[in-house]
Amino acid sequence: MNKRFLTLPELKQQKILNAGFKVFSSHTYKKASMQLIADDAGISKSLLFHYFRNKQTLYEFLFQSAMEIIQGEKRIKIDRGQDFFELIENEVNQRVKLVETFPFQYKFIMRVYDENNLINNEEINRIILEDISRRKTEVLNLVDKSKFKFEEDLGILYDILLDLSNGFYVRVFDQGETKKEVVLEEFRLYLTSLKRNYYLEGC
Repeated sequence: MNKRFLTLPELKQQKILNAGFKVFSSHTYKKASMQLIADDAGISKSLLFHYFRNKQTLYEFLFQSAMEIIQGEKRIKIDRGQDFFELIENEVNQRVKLVETFPFQYKFIMRVYDENNLINNEEINRIILEDISRRKTEVLNLVDKSKFKFEEDLGILYDILLDLSNGFYVRVFDQGETKKEVVLEEFRLYLTSLKRNYYLEGC
């Protein structure tokens, strides 16, 4: 990658990233062309090659960027004694906002798994699982446990909500911006129900 790409205005970088996410998520690697990506980004193919010397370089940069987006979006600061359900809702809200900035990012990652000859899937899984484990430990150590009927339920509940939020996350990407608030409201109803069952009365 040409370092000049990183000196572009943020919106320009996002436009090129989104074009890459869109084309590579809609086509196999072989059929995705630099011309298609350049056209979608509104730039010339020669300029795209100026930033990325070939398709493989761009593809690897897109994957690295997608992983950084995923890992970065989980980094809402946790205050000691913070309400557990409030934290989960805040994190899901932040994840859903990705639809506005990178609408094809999630689909691109799903396509990457199909192109397993290009990316080391075992390494991907290791990175993601380690990141999930670190975040879970951080949450369990810092949130307010006094509100729970049974403190030992916290770890299980975290895993349930992780799977649940991933499902809602996929729905937002599949259904688009118009469904975002509907999906979020459904998720809040799930949180309210779980809160009634896991929290002490009056909490």
